[in-house]
Amino acid sequence: MGTVTYRDGIAILQLIIFPFIVVAALFIWNRTGWKAGSKIWRFAVTLSLIRIAGSISSLLTINNDSYNVEVAVAVCELIGIAPLLLTYVGLLRQIDTQQSLPPRLINGVAIICVIGLILGIAGVSSASDNGTYHPDSIVKASMGIFLAVFVIILLLTYLLFVRVRPTMRVFQKKLFLAIACSCPLLVVRLVYSALGDFTTDSRFTVLVGSPTIYLCMDVLEEIFAMIITMVLAVSAVLEKDFVQPGSIRQPEEGKIEGV
Repeated sequence: MGTVTYRDGIAILQLIIFPFIVVAALFIWNRTGWKAGSKIWRFAVTLSLIRIAGSISSLLTINNDSYNVEVAVAVCELIGIAPLLLTYVGLLRQIDTQQSLPPRLINGVAIICVIGLILGIAGVSSASDNGTYHPDSIVKASMGIFLAVFVIILLLTYLLFVRVRPTMRVFQKKLFLAIACSCPLLVVRLVYSALGDFTTDSRFTVLVGSPTIYLCMDVLEEIFAMIITMVLAVSAVLEKDFVQPGSIRQPEEGKIEGV
């Protein structure tokens, strides 16, 4: 029987935390409306399921340290950034009830993130050499896309805040706060992945890097960001002034609102 390592303990931590995040995300999704919330909260659910699957795969290596299992762990680790970022793109949709931002712009950011996800999945197999993971140009391109998407999210958050500030509802304030509080954590999380992909520092290498750095710069950052987001989002959807995304429309030019 294999020995439970420090990294296995990290996997156990994720296996404990992320089921609760799934439940919270499903609750918010239900309150938002399954149809209206499908472009928002499915990403938090997807991220949690990926982390659960990755943790299970990691624990399987205790007694079955095969190449295929290690690839599964690497895939789950690398592709989790996409649903993480898409969760915050979704928060902008949740906030923007009056579609102050062009829907095509938000959709475009989501599509770019999905392209990064596809490149990341495609790059994992080609980046594995003799059982050792070495990020290639495809993986680096994927990481570059994710970094660009994060910058765009920050810019859109500021722009949306400026536009809705005069008429901001309580639930919107809480969702803006969720993004603001999560941003420093996301910065550290993305820096960790970027260092692993763009440098040769072995401490940031997927699967074999420093478990302490992995815990502090990746796992805990992601967990705390999602917990903050779930807590504030649950509180937001329970507010009396909460409205579903897109349920409020700007009045057409020349017409009085409500007519």
